[in-house]
Amino acid sequence: MTTTVLALFRERYEAEAAIAALRSAHFDSAQLGIAKPGEAYVPRHGRAALAGVLGGAIGCGLVGALIGVVAGGLVPMVPAWLPGGWFVPLIVGMAGAGTGAVAGLLISQSMVERGAYYYDDEVRAGRTLVMVHAEPAEVERARAILLEEGAFDAAPIDAPMRKAS
Repeated sequence: MTTTVLALFRERYEAEAAIAALRSAHFDSAQLGIAKPGEAYVPRHGRAALAGVLGGAIGCGLVGALIGVVAGGLVPMVPAWLPGGWFVPLIVGMAGAGTGAVAGLLISQSMVERGAYYYDDEVRAGRTLVMVHAEPAEVERARAILLEEGAFDAAPIDAPMRKAS
């Protein structure tokens, strides 16, 4: 399993020097990548958002309707908690569906790749992004090389971001 290390450079020539230094440190060219300004891509998250909204709305809507059936006294031998008959499950189900839709959207969007928007903004601002796919034992060595070559930010994407000192 490899870990991706991302590094940002203010100048393109610094990024290209870092790529050369990584190659001379025996990192394979297939492990390295560079994104110049205008080349960043943030994946579309519409399908995940739609699934989150639909799943949340249906799941929470059904739970709300079931609670409304009980609360409205529509279950034999259970007294009504709320007056309104069949109107109670309808309203509670709609409230549950709305809440579930919002929760599903927020959860689905929190699952997107961490930092994707940060790095996209930086590349759009003119920075150059260097990517290194390294084995776990080589991650710190790759990060050290990137920082030595002038990266102002270098971190594995599965770890909290650390600013270069």
